[in-house]
Amino acid sequence: MDTFEQLLYETRFSTKETIDRIKTRYSEEELKELTSMPLVEREKLIQKYSQTNLSKEDLMKKELKEYLSILVSLINQEYGNYIPKDRLDKLNSMILNEGIIVINNPEDDHDFSADIKNSKVIVNLAKIGKTKTNYDPDIFTQITAAKGTLPHELFHIIIQMLKPEEIADERMVINLSDGSTITSRGMVGFMLNEGFVEKFSNEFCQKYGLYYSIAPQYIPYVDICNYFIKQNPKINAFTIFSLDEADCINCLNEYEKQKYYYSEAISYAVRHKNKKAEDVLSSHIEKVEIDLEKIPPERLAELQNYYNQKNIKLLETMQISNSLNL
Repeated sequence: MDTFEQLLYETRFSTKETIDRIKTRYSEEELKELTSMPLVEREKLIQKYSQTNLSKEDLMKKELKEYLSILVSLINQEYGNYIPKDRLDKLNSMILNEGIIVINNPEDDHDFSADIKNSKVIVNLAKIGKTKTNYDPDIFTQITAAKGTLPHELFHIIIQMLKPEEIADERMVINLSDGSTITSRGMVGFMLNEGFVEKFSNEFCQKYGLYYSIAPQYIPYVDICNYFIKQNPKINAFTIFSLDEADCINCLNEYEKQKYYYSEAISYAVRHKNKKAEDVLSSHIEKVEIDLEKIPPERLAELQNYYNQKNIKLLETMQISNSLNL
C-alpha cells in the first residue's frame, strides 16, 4: 500500500474510531496537555468573570465577541492579502454587525453552527458543551467549548473548497450492499474542505497562542491535504483561499483521482449516514445539469462576483508564489 492509499485508508473510520486511532499518535504527556487545555481555559474564565452579574446568554455573547475581534484582526494581519475580497468583507462584517447569535433551543440539533452566507455563528446553550458524562455543564464550560470551535468556523468563511450549492454540477453516488443508494450533491471534495479548514485554523492558533480545540476526527483529512501540498507547490498558504476541490483533485493522476473519490464516498457514508465502510460496494461521480434560469438574478450576480473575486485573487497570489519560487 503506497503513501496516498494509506492516507486514504485512514478516512474510512467513524468519528469515534478515528479519535481512538489518532490518540496513538500522541505520547501520554501530550495527551495530558491536550486534555488539560480546556480546564485551564475554563479557570481563566471563572477568574475573569468572578464579579459579573451577566446572564448566561450575555456572558457567552460578550466573551465570544471579544474572541471574535482578536481572531478576525489576526486573520487580517496573517492572510488579509491572500483572501478574496468578498470573503474578507464577510469576515470583517462579523465585527461590525451581530456576528454572534446565542440561542437556547433544545429542539435544535446543533450546538455550534456557522451561517457562512450571512456571516454569523450560532451558539445553542441547550446543547453546547454537553457530553455523556456531563449533561448539565456550567456556563464557563460552555463558553470554553464555544471558544474552542470558533476559529474553525471562521476559517470556513475564508476557505471554501466546495462549489456553491446552486451551481454544484456533480453529485456523489454511493451503492450499498443492501441494494440502496446514497446520493449527495455539492459534497464532492468535502474531505479537502474540512481538512484545509482544520489545518489552517489549528496552525494559525498555535502560531499566535490562541485557544483552540483540535477536531481529531478531521486529522486524517488534514493528512490528505498535506499530501496535496507536497505534491503540488501551487497549493500553498498563499493560494489556498482561492482554490476549490477541483483545483486540488485535478493535480492527481487518474488512478489517484479514482482512489480519492471512492475513499471520500466511504467516508461520507460512514460519517454522515452511519454506515460501515464494508457497506459501500461502489461509487461514482454523476454530472448534474445546471439551469441558470432558475437561479434568481441577484443570486446569480453574487455567484459571478464570487468567482470574479476568487480568480482575481488567485492570479495575484500565483504571482507571489512564483516570485518566491514556491
